[in-house]
Amino acid sequence: MNIQKLRRNRALEPSKKPLNLLIRSINNNVIVKLKNGIKYKGKMIQADGYMNLVLEGAVEFHGEDQVANYGDVFIRGNNILYICIDAGRA
Repeated sequence: MNIQKLRRNRALEPSKKPLNLLIRSINNNVIVKLKNGIKYKGKMIQADGYMNLVLEGAVEFHGEDQVANYGDVFIRGNNILYICIDAGRA
């Protein structure tokens, strides 16, 4: 087996794909930053193949300032800039 084939096989390990990591992180605290700069912190209770998320007990931040507390928040995946999975360490 050649090296390129080995690299391809290793790159496709299911446990390391971003979507699989996201699904395994359900029921953990996350920080989600949107493309418009707004951040949400909360417990991710749902995620789908489009990376749409539902956060429970979400808190909205503009910069470092807390703006609002919400119960559940739905965030469309196409608005997400990044997701910090282990928000307990952040």
